[in-house]
Formats: sequence, structure tokens, C-alpha cells
Amino acid sequence: MEEALRPRLVSAERPVDGQALAAASDVELTAACQNGSQAAFRELLSRYRKPALALAYHMLGDAEDAEDAAQEAFVRVFQAIPRFRGQAAFSTWLYRIVTNTCLGRLRRRREKISLERVSEPRSADSPSHQVTNALMTRQVLSMMPPKLRTVLLLRVEGRLSYREIADALGLPMGTVRSRLSKARTAFRKLWLDLSESGD
Repeated sequence: MEEALRPRLVSAERPVDGQALAAASDVELTAACQNGSQAAFRELLSRYRKPALALAYHMLGDAEDAEDAAQEAFVRVFQAIPRFRGQAAFSTWLYRIVTNTCLGRLRRRREKISLERVSEPRSADSPSHQVTNALMTRQVLSMMPPKLRTVLLLRVEGRLSYREIADALGLPMGTVRSRLSKARTAFRKLWLDLSESGD
């Protein structure tokens, strides 16, 4: 009975109902992708495009770079999905690919992200203090070492558990805890320094 209720995402040859795709779990969608379903991959892309883009933007600080990095990450996911064994959640695996893609871009860039390269929030009706806080947050993040910034973003933006962050970055849990603690301390200190300097 339970099997009858489950969306049928068996192969690319069978047409798939859009509602069935939307109701399918990530596990079912990845299995369908491995059977050649492009519709299932489009559903995963639709489901995770915004979170992947947000993570890339916070890591890179530039909207165009983030868009390119997110697209590159999804190309890598598409190429690697036949080998995906489900040892971690799809989202964890995706965030690891996005993170590695962004870190590679940062290594190639070999420069600090400056506030001038970060685009201002586009919401015209945002109160000025929210705009100021958003800009300060981006500036503080850009000043943090990439290792600390990455774990903080995966925890706050990606809403990953410590275990998921450890899986995504291939780190021991103790290292994740330590880096998160250092990241929070560094963020608070940089925030206070910027607040006091009036920048």
C-alpha cells in the first residue's frame, strides 16, 4: 500500500507528473536521476538553486561570481550523480560541491573581497538600519578567513547540523565545533570593531 502511494520516478522513458516530482523525496529524485530522468534533475535544481546561490554569494561576495559558481556546482552534480551513493543527504553533498567550487574560486582570486565589490541590497523599502546591517554583515564575512566563514555560513545560511557540516567539508566533528566557535568569536569581534569605528 505504501509503495502504491509513493511517486513513481523510475526512468527517463516514462513521463513524470509534475506533482509527483514535487512530492518526491530527495532520495527518490536522485534515484530517478541515476535512471536518466532529466525531469527529476530539474526538480532538484528548482529545489536547491536558491540555497546554493545564497551560499555561493555569501562565500564569494559577488552576485555574478556566485551565479557562475552555483551553475558550475550543478554541472558537477549532474556529472557526478550517477556515482552518488547516498552516504550523506543530497543537500549535504550539494553544499560540499558548492563550497569546494567557491573555495577553488577564492584560491584562484588570491585577493580579499572588498566592500566595493559587494552589491547593495535591492529592496527599496528596507529600513536603513536593515540595509546597514546587511552591508556590515557582508563586510564582516569578507574579512573572516575562508575556513571560518565557510563553517559559519553552512551553519547559519545552510542550516546544516554539525554532523552535516562535518560530512560536507570532510572534517572531524571536533574540528567543526572548534571552527564554529572561532568563527562566532571572530564575527562578534569584527562586528564590534566596525561598529565602534563608525564604518
